[in-house]
Amino acid sequence: MPRTAPSRRRRPRRAARIVVLVASIVTAVVAARPVAAHRHWRAHDAGAFNQRPCTVPTMDVADASLERFMRTFAAANAPVVITGLRAHRAAFREATTRGRMLDDYGDVKVTLSTANTFSYDKVVKTLREYIENDVEKAVEIGQRANETLYWFGDHVDSDGRNVWSTLFAEYAPLSLVPADADVAFSFGIGGPMSGVPLHVHGPGWSETIVGRKHWFLAPPTPAPEFDPNVTAFQWASERLRRGHNDDAPEEMLECTVASGEAIYFPNDWWHATLNLDESVFISSFVNYARDGEGKTEL
Repeated sequence: MPRTAPSRRRRPRRAARIVVLVASIVTAVVAARPVAAHRHWRAHDAGAFNQRPCTVPTMDVADASLERFMRTFAAANAPVVITGLRAHRAAFREATTRGRMLDDYGDVKVTLSTANTFSYDKVVKTLREYIENDVEKAVEIGQRANETLYWFGDHVDSDGRNVWSTLFAEYAPLSLVPADADVAFSFGIGGPMSGVPLHVHGPGWSETIVGRKHWFLAPPTPAPEFDPNVTAFQWASERLRRGHNDDAPEEMLECTVASGEAIYFPNDWWHATLNLDESVFISSFVNYARDGEGKTEL
């Protein structure tokens, strides 16, 4: 009886199964890669600014109350630093890790301002471009403020939508903000030695979520003399080198506000900010003219 040729029909099916299996493995690896590739926000050696004294009054959140704050600081138009907030911010800190910001908002366009006193120019980039190209580069001495880009505020897009409202909903307002007060949030990310030179505006709070932000504050009068187009880093470095305050009143205060701390900036007080690390922060601009009970979240 003649032999029949062996069937070869099963080989393509086996090969197809192998191809599908390999493709599935590759897909799984590629899908997991972005999470594994993300690093944390980086700390930075800020040199002489690492150990600057804090001359602003401080108060632990456990000892703070709206009534005490209003009587002691708001009524006196005086600054204060609130400590002990870190344990309350675990969820928001997780929502603003470098990886989460890139995964959730990397393709969102952000409006960057030049880091000078009056923020003359605006530049639009994706958040990914800003983090990877601007935040990772420490500001250097000699770099002009009007040539340095910084993201803080400008959260409404061209269609009038606040694309950050979901993130803001995860942030519990401070207990030192009246429950019925008008509050506007302003969120930002800054690279090492970035910041804003001396400027003034209404009262509010700035809380550091990640990293460290050094603050300089002076009363409304007399107004300090300064170059609005010199970076906060260069201005602060020259001030530190001189060892005295030729360009600012003797009452100028300073303090490093670290993760889990918030500072109250009074109405019309001059202030400059200097991020010592890759930093994440959120400010609450508050209309304290309205009466009300404090927030209950913290």
